[in-house]
Amino acid sequence: MKAIESYKMFDPTRLDRGLPPELPGNYIFLLRPDVMMPEDIIASQPTFSTLAYNGAEYRVLYTGVTSKTLYERVFKIHLFGNNAGKSTLRKSLGCLWGYPFIYRDKNPNPAKTPKTKYRDEYEKAITQWMKKNLLVLVTPNANFDEDETELIETFNPPLNLDKNYNEINLSYRMQLKKLRSRPVVNQ
Repeated sequence: MKAIESYKMFDPTRLDRGLPPELPGNYIFLLRPDVMMPEDIIASQPTFSTLAYNGAEYRVLYTGVTSKTLYERVFKIHLFGNNAGKSTLRKSLGCLWGYPFIYRDKNPNPAKTPKTKYRDEYEKAITQWMKKNLLVLVTPNANFDEDETELIETFNPPLNLDKNYNEINLSYRMQLKKLRSRPVVNQ
């Protein structure tokens, strides 16, 4: 795993500085100090691992990879994409507030599992919460898949449902997984 010191911090409230690079790699979403997770649906806070970066301690929320570009994945899809159908992080956060799913496609194929997202007002609320409450560490990395597994094992991010086998937060992740499989409401 690449040393955390090799990661660069991206602050979504300061768009004029340090946008994620246009290279494949790993990213880690962190909660800003003193920020709590939404408790609207799951009435408990998960147990967080902390990460030291530039002399401060941050709680690790989610980690991910991209084979395309960190800029596209972190900036355009997760933070400002307004489409939880393309971001598991956004989908999980919306579930924690109890936002209802709608179909992502106008004419979903009944033979396939339909892709979902949230209504525009909910997507905007997720974007605003993420901008205000999260920071992101990014690093270009050719071995992103290998490092993703190690990042999940090391930090046990509560919103990483895949590849996370840690007993700590298992109940939290199971509740979140159940929320993510709710039926779609009428649009």
